[in-house]
Amino acid sequence: MKLGVIGLGTVGMNVIKILTEEKDRRNKEIGDIEILKVCDIKSDNSMGYDFTDNYKEILDDPRIDTVVELIGGVGAAYDISKSTLNSKKNLVTANKHLLALHGKELFSLAEKNNVKLQYEASVGGGIPVISPIKENLFVNNFKNIRGILNGTCNYILTKMEEGMSYSKALEDAQLKGYAEADPTFDVKGVDTAHKISILAHLAWGELKEFSEISIVGIDGLTKNDIEIAKSNGLRYKLLGEANFDGCELSIRVAPVAVKKDELLYSVNGVYNAVELDGNYTGKTIFYGEGAGGNATATAVISDIYKINLGG
Repeated sequence: MKLGVIGLGTVGMNVIKILTEEKDRRNKEIGDIEILKVCDIKSDNSMGYDFTDNYKEILDDPRIDTVVELIGGVGAAYDISKSTLNSKKNLVTANKHLLALHGKELFSLAEKNNVKLQYEASVGGGIPVISPIKENLFVNNFKNIRGILNGTCNYILTKMEEGMSYSKALEDAQLKGYAEADPTFDVKGVDTAHKISILAHLAWGELKEFSEISIVGIDGLTKNDIEIAKSNGLRYKLLGEANFDGCELSIRVAPVAVKKDELLYSVNGVYNAVELDGNYTGKTIFYGEGAGGNATATAVISDIYKINLGG
């Protein structure tokens, strides 16, 4: 397998680092994987690999059969993804925003061109949840999927339960690096909506129009709301929930007061969790830190391995 990596941010650099460090063991187990070229518009810290600031050099290189897109957003990433698939190259991405808005087109292009589109890192970072739904639990008729899918919001809600105001909790999250300087997508529930949309597509084969998803964030919750819930033995969590009644798929994102006997009640801090309710397996939960360079890079690399193994 010959790779081109586009995007040398935290995740991209960790992908290159891990692939380089694990090269000998990896190649012995699953065959040769070679990074031919890396691309970024800002950094040339390529760790010795052939570097370019023009992603078209990777797309036009006939030697490269798999492109790893790690720049995020839906501008250049959308063009890169379409061009990759139309060039009959495999695509690995961690871009939930891209898939939630343009997934129908991209999945169709991958099928049309007989190439792979892998996206394990798009939901839950290093928590393996995409592959289990596709490969291990697919026989289920899922009743419901719900999850705590944004570590930033979960951290803020945990701190509010400990006595902080919303603004102080957000400031604390930013100081610790858990929240972006502009946390809008996180606190308004948009990031969670991207992720639950992808999970619903996996479970029921339908990618809902993003404008049809009901989205309420945590920015309207007050310290008093948290205290009232706490006094009643409840704990607010920002949940992404998807249900299919056999005819219609409904998806919503909103703060929900969770009861003590529910699996998601004890998921605190920056941790994420996804709860699947299948007709054969019952409730299954996937739990872990939903972000971080190494964790997300591990999910990206698992997709690279699968393609190399013919998965």
